[in-house]
Amino acid sequence: MRRRLFKAIFFVLIALGLVFLLWRGDGYLLIAYGTKTIEMTLWVAALVVVLIYTGVWFIRKLMLGGVEMARRFREIFLFGSVERAQKRAATGMVDYLTGDWLEARKKLVRTLDKVEYPLANYIAAARSSFEMGDEAEADNILDKALTLAHSELPVALTRARLHVQSGRYEEAIAILKPIDIKMPRQAAVLDLMHHIYIAQKNWRALEELFPVMRKAKVLSNVEFEALEVLLASEKMAALASESKSLLIAERLPALQKLWKSFPRSVQRSPKVVTAYAQALAENYQDQEAEVIVRKALGNQWYDPLVALYGRLQVKEIHTQIRTVESWLKSKPQDAMLLLTMGRLMERNQQWELAREYFQRSLNQKQDLETTAELARLMTKLGDHKKSAEYYQQSLLLAGHK
Repeated sequence: MRRRLFKAIFFVLIALGLVFLLWRGDGYLLIAYGTKTIEMTLWVAALVVVLIYTGVWFIRKLMLGGVEMARRFREIFLFGSVERAQKRAATGMVDYLTGDWLEARKKLVRTLDKVEYPLANYIAAARSSFEMGDEAEADNILDKALTLAHSELPVALTRARLHVQSGRYEEAIAILKPIDIKMPRQAAVLDLMHHIYIAQKNWRALEELFPVMRKAKVLSNVEFEALEVLLASEKMAALASESKSLLIAERLPALQKLWKSFPRSVQRSPKVVTAYAQALAENYQDQEAEVIVRKALGNQWYDPLVALYGRLQVKEIHTQIRTVESWLKSKPQDAMLLLTMGRLMERNQQWELAREYFQRSLNQKQDLETTAELARLMTKLGDHKKSAEYYQQSLLLAGHK
């Protein structure tokens, strides 16, 4: 700006000087070069200077315009105009979203340097290459994307997701952990890590990640509650296996200690109650499990708990039968409850009643477990033909499932 101002002032001073000289008299200009001379009035000289300046300015503009025009023609014929490139990139994105990987990669790669924000195009082109089975090209495109500003996190996430898609969870975690250290509490990073840990069934790592996820508000409240229930259930299942190495007298206190460590909201979850009762049953604590299951079903009906109740080896089986009979009064058509009663009757050696309840359950719902129970019962009763029919039925249900 200052430079332009100085030029303007200089030009005005020169013009004023020329006008002053011309006003004082006619005057003339003599130019001698060797034996040749050029002589003209100052008015003519001033006009010549103006014409020369105008000519130089025009030629300069013409040359610059020609260069720009040549550049534009080159873009149009070799790559297309910027507008065309943007349209091509947009259609490439549509191809990517609809799964046309070949067209998507072709269009996106050709327009990478022509769009204003090319990072999304790089990532989409890399994913398209990956979907086509060309992982080397996908890596190459992502390497180029790293030259863009603010691309480290999106590129790392993309690489990790591609590894996850291929089932290479360790490689994905190896990419995400340094990013998590460098850029802590990134919701997308934590969310992907938590999905990887679930796929790996790495409950210990997920438990360590859980409070960090909660602080970063990675999930909704409902999703956090579901994740907390999943962690509690898996932790109880793990302890159930570990407790088998303890003395029988030590098992119940160990399981009770873990149960009491859970928040009340988690203890009310039927899934966690089922895991606890199952852990008790696996460690010969069926009597304790029966109390837990009966109370839980009194608060909330849950089929897995009903199924578990029929498998508990409680000494007072008549008490179990009376409990189920009371439930059947309000739920006479409940297929799972009828199956449970059938199991209790079979354990009580009431074969015909067991068969009746199994058949009633099967009438309510064609279920693999029920047909398998009937097949086993028929074998026990010596009716091998009927047993074979039920086994065939159970195989058909298994194939359908």
